[in-house]
Amino acid sequence: MRCFVYIVTVCCCLCGALHASAQITSRVPFRHYDTQQGLPSTQVQGIFEDSRGYIWTITDRGAARYDGYTFRTYTTKHGFSSNNILLINEDHHGRMWFMCNNGEYCYLDGDTIRPYAGNSKIKNLLRDKLPGPFYFDEQDTLWITTFSGIQLFKCFGDSVSEFKPAVSGSQTPTYYLRRVGEKLITLQVGEITHDNKISTTDNISYLLDVAGECKLACSVQVAENRWAVAGPGGFVVFDEAGNLKAYFESSPYIFSTLEHDRSGNLWLTNSNGAFRLKNYNNGPGDADVFFEGHFITSVLQDHLGNYWFGDRDNGLFFVPSLDIEVFSTGTSGKQDKIISVKEHKGKLYYSDASGQIYLVQEKRAIKLTENPVPSGVSLDFTSTQNDKFITGNKPFLLDPKKGTYKLLDDQAVIRKSLLLHHGDCVFGLSDGIAFLDVNEKWQRVEKTQFGERCNSLFEDTAGILWIGTNTGLYKYDGTAFQAIDPVNEKKPRVADICEWNGYLVCCTRASGLIFYKDGKTFSIKETDGLLSDMTDCVVTDGNSLWVGTASGIQHIIVRDLEKTEIATFVINDQKGLPSNEVNDILYYEGKLLVATNDGYCVIDPESEALRGRTTQTFITDLMVNGIVQSAHDSVFHWNENNIRIHFQSLYFRTAEKTTYRYKLLGFFDYWIETNMPSADFPVLPAGRYDFIVQARNEDGIWGEGASTTFIILPHYSQTWWFRTVLAMILIISIYLIFYFVYQNKKAKLVNRAKMSELRQQALNANMNPHFIFNALGSIQHFINGGKSIEANEYLADFSRLIRMNLETNQESLVSLDEELERLSLYLKLEHLRFTDKLEYEIIKKDNLNTFDLEIPPMLLQPYVENALLHGILPSGRPGKLTISIYAKDSDYYCIDITDNGIGLTASIKTVPEGHKSLALKMNQERLAILEAQTGLRHRAEITDLSMAGNSESGTRVSIILPV
Repeated sequence: MRCFVYIVTVCCCLCGALHASAQITSRVPFRHYDTQQGLPSTQVQGIFEDSRGYIWTITDRGAARYDGYTFRTYTTKHGFSSNNILLINEDHHGRMWFMCNNGEYCYLDGDTIRPYAGNSKIKNLLRDKLPGPFYFDEQDTLWITTFSGIQLFKCFGDSVSEFKPAVSGSQTPTYYLRRVGEKLITLQVGEITHDNKISTTDNISYLLDVAGECKLACSVQVAENRWAVAGPGGFVVFDEAGNLKAYFESSPYIFSTLEHDRSGNLWLTNSNGAFRLKNYNNGPGDADVFFEGHFITSVLQDHLGNYWFGDRDNGLFFVPSLDIEVFSTGTSGKQDKIISVKEHKGKLYYSDASGQIYLVQEKRAIKLTENPVPSGVSLDFTSTQNDKFITGNKPFLLDPKKGTYKLLDDQAVIRKSLLLHHGDCVFGLSDGIAFLDVNEKWQRVEKTQFGERCNSLFEDTAGILWIGTNTGLYKYDGTAFQAIDPVNEKKPRVADICEWNGYLVCCTRASGLIFYKDGKTFSIKETDGLLSDMTDCVVTDGNSLWVGTASGIQHIIVRDLEKTEIATFVINDQKGLPSNEVNDILYYEGKLLVATNDGYCVIDPESEALRGRTTQTFITDLMVNGIVQSAHDSVFHWNENNIRIHFQSLYFRTAEKTTYRYKLLGFFDYWIETNMPSADFPVLPAGRYDFIVQARNEDGIWGEGASTTFIILPHYSQTWWFRTVLAMILIISIYLIFYFVYQNKKAKLVNRAKMSELRQQALNANMNPHFIFNALGSIQHFINGGKSIEANEYLADFSRLIRMNLETNQESLVSLDEELERLSLYLKLEHLRFTDKLEYEIIKKDNLNTFDLEIPPMLLQPYVENALLHGILPSGRPGKLTISIYAKDSDYYCIDITDNGIGLTASIKTVPEGHKSLALKMNQERLAILEAQTGLRHRAEITDLSMAGNSESGTRVSIILPV
């Protein structure tokens, strides 16, 4: 917990410094927030990070909560009794508490500020003093002391009582600072002595003798059983055993606040900046100063390692890393566009775009000249063996000791320069190469030998000079220039060159990194993980590569070059780089020295603060049809399907530039990337949905995701029970329709079948009169011929035949055996009539079982009768009638009735005009009825044998019936 300052003493600190035009002091890069970004005031009085990761700022015009996008401001409109907020803290329930300058405490409930119920009791006990720091212990007890520290209050709920532990010793006032667990830290006024120490008075109290009136004292726990207390003239570190170290300075610094960060550093702040004590046991003498000259009121290191500094006059400073130093004038001109960094004889130099050169000494950069180089924009500089410099757009020889310039060549335009190992300098020009020897003699190479536009120069360990141009890579061995064809195949624009693990690494403007060795090349591009194919500079630290681009610096660790397996992380403006446009990099003594478009930087590449941290994303709220709902699992109606989900990562480095990705399982299962902290789904169909969202840090690593599940219920017409009921109704309706149609059709079919059966029976009955008429004619023939015996025999057989017909005329089908028996009886009768003129036979083939085969009764007799009367009888010769029964196939059998009469064609001519065979017509109708009823073939086919092309005559009737 921190104690923030209400009453401060402004003191001045004047440090010896060189003239502002002659030197630049380093600073840490920061992001500045003031009222333009949403702070209620630039007078920041305290900073606090709550348990959810939000950053709170308290000012003289209200409090503000920052989420990386906006400041959510709370003022008297939301319930504060005063906008001047002095203190802030958080209880164990996650509620934010505040103390206003009028001495009242309040807390945040939702979006409303509510006053503490014990405010009036505290005022009654204050004895006209202003309340001060407050803390919550593990039992949720609120402890409040005054800014003067004389009184201590114990508050639990609405109960408020003054706490007075027994304190031994002198009668001087005891000041209660804060409670740490079960320990109560107290401070007592005394004279400065060399044996100032802690003395225990009881199990929970400690006394510290510090000179002066302690109105601004505060304390922090720096380790287990170890505390630090800041007083008006210094600070003290002490332990539970009473061992202490006190630091009282005679300097005018008055420490106003004391902070302890997550990295173990102790911070003292005052009107001249923030002082970081990496080892607080050594005191403030070797402290690092940040924001020197600013009135820093508070320091906070958040859970991601970022630092926040509160300034009483200028608002809030956000520092991603304290391990990046920046040297810049703060202007946007040529003086802050650093174009090159060089090391010469153990000293570091950098040059800006105006051609001026700076010497770097610890925390300062000293300008070697007062005036810029009298030429255009400078692109590089180099030192000579004689400690002079060549700088400027055109080659000016600078003598820093004399402060003079000398123009070497008014026609040359320098793009790159380099001091070679043997002492000469080489210059890459816009149209060739030039040299300056140790005697300062300038000499250009003839353009006929080499006239390319040069961008980079590099001398390898073998003394070979490598030249990067707009058309590729060249080498110079001191005698001739040679193009490197494997590299130059696609004419890459080589911007920088370095040597790494035996490879020559070419940094190009469009083709990424090209590695060259022994005539073979490999490349690393964006598709392999490179930050950009447009690279500007490259350097090696011996094991890995550092690449400068227009998007920052990328650290590349090559695991397998041929498979292009690399591991990378990025240093960019989100980590504190002042500009993402990197012009040059030098690796020197474990540091990265970087020339950017906004200053010169010194970076510790091993800093943990430069490693991006993954961050958890939170779903803040879920809106349904424009109304905020709970972000937890929810169920909505079918018409509540316009969904918007808000989320945040609270990753302050990327802030409003944070990239998110999300997917909505149940709707789509692929990731969608966005920079907006919300996702819209206007018209979602009914179903269950799982929303998942993640945030990406500045190194491109996705952090822990957040998820929420919600269900949109279907319209009742889409529910399973409704569809089930509807399906049942449809099924029942279809069933009833089909049932009634079937019953109706069945009734019709039954009636039709009955009618067909009756018609069949009627047809059977119609056969009898015809036969009887013919038979009676035969009997009359016998009687008229005086053949009484034949007439009696015929009459007996006739009566038997009549009896058989009467027994079967009501049947639709009879057995074939029974029908053949009847037919035999009929032929016998006809044989008596025709005497020797008729011969007949019935032949059964294929072992057919005539008992099981069925046939319509009297179906065969009309055809036999027709053969006798119209075929055999008109021929005038003895006739023969053959009846054959045989199997046609497995499903049908055939009955052939064959005669040797005059044939079908001739018989038709003997039939009187207008005569129709009633029996044959009836048979055709009977067969048609049977075929319609059964769906099986019932056919009678008649063939005139005399027309078949042979010597036979007669007619054959083939009757095909199902088995």
